[in-house]
Amino acid sequence: MTTEGRLSDRSFVLTVAALVLLTPPIVEIFDVPGFLLGVPILHLYCFGVWLAAIIVGARLASRLNAARTDLPQGDAGEREGTGGA
Repeated sequence: MTTEGRLSDRSFVLTVAALVLLTPPIVEIFDVPGFLLGVPILHLYCFGVWLAAIIVGARLASRLNAARTDLPQGDAGEREGTGGA
């Protein structure tokens, strides 16, 4: 499997993981009457998962972009639909 394929698979897994971590059954685990630095635990969890997904997504996107720019010009043109007959 190519590097680009692995990174695309990881992007899909990131999307599914973020979706699962932000569904009500999982979120309810952190719905406790507690505070950390004056912020409810539930809010910290939700925004923490969101921030982590953004950071990991940005890293994956930059690596995917780098993998696509490392391709030879003939492969990149065929992938975009501009190459070939």
